[in-house]
Amino acid sequence: MLLLMTPFNPATAVSLGEALTQEAELALHLRSFHLQRERSLGPENLAWTAGGELGYRSGWVGDTLRIGLTGYTSQKILGPADKDGTALLLPGQRAYSVLGESYLKLRHDTHELTAGRFLVRQFEINPQDTRMTPRSYEGIALSGTLSKGSYFLGRFDRMKPRNADRFESVARLAGAPEGVEPPLWQLSVRLQPGAHLQFGLSHYRLGAVLSSDYLEARGALIHNEKQRLELHAQHFRQHSDAASPTWNSGLKLAWQTGPLTLAGIVTQTGRGAAYRTPFGSWIGHTSRIFNNFNRAGEQALAIDTRVDFASLGLPGLTLLASATTSRHALAPATQTALSRDREYDLTLDYRFNTAAWPRALHPLQLRGRFARIEQREETQKNVIGEYQLILNYCVEIK
Repeated sequence: MLLLMTPFNPATAVSLGEALTQEAELALHLRSFHLQRERSLGPENLAWTAGGELGYRSGWVGDTLRIGLTGYTSQKILGPADKDGTALLLPGQRAYSVLGESYLKLRHDTHELTAGRFLVRQFEINPQDTRMTPRSYEGIALSGTLSKGSYFLGRFDRMKPRNADRFESVARLAGAPEGVEPPLWQLSVRLQPGAHLQFGLSHYRLGAVLSSDYLEARGALIHNEKQRLELHAQHFRQHSDAASPTWNSGLKLAWQTGPLTLAGIVTQTGRGAAYRTPFGSWIGHTSRIFNNFNRAGEQALAIDTRVDFASLGLPGLTLLASATTSRHALAPATQTALSRDREYDLTLDYRFNTAAWPRALHPLQLRGRFARIEQREETQKNVIGEYQLILNYCVEIK
């Protein structure tokens, strides 16, 4: 239908040969990741890997059709067998490679239809690109722009987890019983009715296995040349035949002035069940390096800080820090108390994209991350330290 609706202009149309060669794009993303996790109670996790992705994307054939292919790999540099569990490698500290994306894309005006294996960047269905390779999905999706926003409608049958070399049933990965494999449907809408006001809503459904609704609103209460005060509200609601319904609500108030941003956060999860995130990273305000703070009944308070050192004479350097504490988390089946958790995170990013560095180093980014987690129960305290060192180098060739 899209092909029939798209007007054909021989003067501007690109032939198949030109689209596959002259108009094509190659993207190389090299990544090295070292992760070490230490526990006062429990085993240590350790791995160091190298790899990344190589992607090919053709030009638009007839201004309507394009294809894309991306291969991912994670190769072991260091990975003791007794320190598995970093999610940088396959279970057993094994290296892997996989064709994570292979898709056809059709477009008409501002609307695109994508089919095959591809990345999904929606609210609760997303790449979760926090290790060596992202999640990708197998299915079909229609997306496009609205007068004051955008939409996304997709159906997916299989998914590749972030540290995996094969695609599996989305139902099985979400914990469905044997033989129950409904497709995953996703609908998202993003709206921006004003320059400083945004809304987002989404719904996904995996048959009777799991369904989720999400609503967010964010707007600037103060906005001028010197400062910005923004309020961001979120509400999640989730239902499953295998567990009681649950929900999570959060508020984030962020103040930005010059290079400094400070934010205060409060969240609450329903007592019926922990909030599940089988299809990507948790997008709640309390998503942290280690914890999500979305267990049943859990209340969380957090403070976030961000400093951009560009105006302080160190362009390319950014610091992120947060402190999060929680209480009232419980085991929903027995309503007994779980640990009271605290997490302190620190992230330092440096990009070599300033004039002080040779152009060959501009695609380079270094990231160092540290997390300290304290899990307190009545009779014991477990302390976890996590250290991450990540190197990214991205180059696009046209």
